[in-house]
Amino acid sequence: MGLVALAGGLMLAGPAAAEGDYGVLVDKPGVEEAYAYCAACHSERLVAQQGLTRERWESLLEWMVEEQGMAELEEPDRSIVLDYLSEQYGPDRPNFPRPGR
Repeated sequence: MGLVALAGGLMLAGPAAAEGDYGVLVDKPGVEEAYAYCAACHSERLVAQQGLTRERWESLLEWMVEEQGMAELEEPDRSIVLDYLSEQYGPDRPNFPRPGR
């Protein structure tokens, strides 16, 4: 379950993926906002391994606000972050970090 994996702090095994200015997060529109909000509390690698739908990402953000004390994301940042996460780290996992990639 995505919430369990995220809350549990699982890390990727194997060699590190290539890292840029935003760690392993793909440098596409929205990466700056996603990195700022997500990496403030945990590794961006944790984000990159999830593979969630937009609805699951939204539920996860709500859970983090309600249960973990995360500050509420205001618009337009909320939509920017959700767009980025669902497009780059959605269920089809187009940017799932893999060893040697």
